Amino acid sequence: MEHAFTLRNQLPELAHALDRIEQLLLEQAVGIQLASEMRLIAEEGLANVLRHAYAPGEEGEIEVVLALSETEVRLELRDSGRPFNPLEHPEPDLETPTEERPVGGLGIHLIRSLTDVQTYVRRGPVNVLVLIKRRGV
Repeated sequence: MEHAFTLRNQLPELAHALDRIEQLLLEQAVGIQLASEMRLIAEEGLANVLRHAYAPGEEGEIEVVLALSETEVRLELRDSGRPFNPLEHPEPDLETPTEERPVGGLGIHLIRSLTDVQTYVRRGPVNVLVLIKRRGV
């Protein structure tokens, strides 16, 4: 099963996209825990695109592709904003007290810890982030 949809790079569209992803997964009987984790993964990935891909006020779109197989759930995020590889962000120092840490990086850390495979590639003018979570089969 594969579903694809597009949203504008505007924050109010985020909640609707997350609801749609979660609902699609629940309709495929993946279980509430996996659906919730994929929603969180999508939220962090889409938030990065919304924050970094486009300049303030610049209009753009984000294509979301959700693919489900017996063994995995694959979430692909595509945008034609400026090149941005979130996977290049270093791991945060979780030993340093919160108030002393630089802002940012926890979302990428969360994505890495909740998914089994993460890849980024720039295909021409398009950023492509693929996040895969294996299913317990």
